[in-house]
Order: sequence, then structure tokens, then C-alpha cells
Amino acid sequence: MPTPLNLVLVEDGDDLRILLSSALRQEGHHVVALTCAEELEDHPEISQIDAFLIDVNLPGEDGFSLAKRLRHVYTLAGIIMLTARSTQDDKMHGYDCGADLYLTKPVSLPELFAALRSFARRHLATYKQIHDGVLTLNKLELMGHLGSVKLTSQESLLLSAMVRAPGGKLETWQLAELLQLEMDEAFKASLAVRMVRLRKKLIDAGAQSTVIESIRNVGYQINTYIEIK
Repeated sequence: MPTPLNLVLVEDGDDLRILLSSALRQEGHHVVALTCAEELEDHPEISQIDAFLIDVNLPGEDGFSLAKRLRHVYTLAGIIMLTARSTQDDKMHGYDCGADLYLTKPVSLPELFAALRSFARRHLATYKQIHDGVLTLNKLELMGHLGSVKLTSQESLLLSAMVRAPGGKLETWQLAELLQLEMDEAFKASLAVRMVRLRKKLIDAGAQSTVIESIRNVGYQINTYIEIK
């Protein structure tokens, strides 16, 4: 049984989208199937994605532009281009935009499945090595390879929101709204203290010292994989 992956398929052709999403789900993968790049904005639950499968000729923003944008946010996710455009220039452009693999239509399902299995072996292993193993958040308890720590309700809320945010980044005003507090200098100071305490708890559970980073004049970013139960 292949390792289950969280996948996003962006394909405007109804027949192919239904065929691919059904076949991928039968392989055990979780699939969010979209018709265009703009629909990503309608799915805030899309955060911890293992790989994107993207058609090039999409309505609105094309697949090349989408791949380039996603690569900046989801630095460790796989990006597979699915397209009828098979010239060398198109392929080179796809790779330059951040694609890991460029498959031409008609897509061979065995080749696609093999590519995803290869990705699961290489990239997910690398992901876990980079981040010192997987941490698990279960309500108010954070568990890792060094043990478990208790979180306050606000710490759990902050951590969950950051994990689900694209690229693990949240701006200060977003954190203020999350905690239902006014964004002033007092809030910024108290938020810095909250993040120091939360960072220490993450480190105590097994994360690296850079698990939460402050982005100057922007907000905060979490740099580890956390499974939310």
C-alpha cells in the first residue's frame, strides 16, 4: 500500500479531473480537486499539502504562474505538471517555475503513481529529517520524540492557526484577530512573550530551536511539521 499523501489536483477538464481524483483516492491518497488556481482561495483548509498536480492550460492564472507562486509558499511540497504542451521549451519553463516533474497528456496512471511513490520515499523522509521528527498536537497536549508538554488554550489556538496557514506564516494583525485583541504596541509586546513561551514548549517536545521565527515588521512563521489530531 503506497504512503497516503495530501494532494491538490488543479485541472479544468471535467472528465480528466474526475478520472484522476478517483484513481488517486483509490490509491489511498487524500485529494482536493479544483478547476482553477483561483479556487485555492476558497479552501483555507489547504495547508499541509504533500504535492500539487497542476494542469498548465488553466482558465485565469495558468499552471506555470501557479507553480511558481506555490513553490515560494510550499517549499517542500512536490509539484507535478500535467499538460499536453510537450515542447522542450515548455518543459524547461515548467522546471524553472518549480516543478519537480513534467508529465505530458494523456497521463499514464502507472507513471503518475510511480512518481508519487518516489516522492513519498524521498521528500517525506527529507521533511521529517529536517524537522527532527513529527510533532503531534492533540487539543492541549503537544507530543514529540522528547516527550509531551501541556499547552494553554491560547497556545493551542495560535499553534493550530500557524500550522494551517500557507507556509506556516501569519501576520501580526491576523494573530490579533485570532486572539480577539486590539493590535497595538502592548499586544505586539505580549505576543512576543507568548511566542517565546510557545517556542520553548515546542523545543521541549523535540523541535529545533528555529521552530518559530519572528519575521521583522510582518509576523511569525512556524518551521516544523505538526500533525493535528
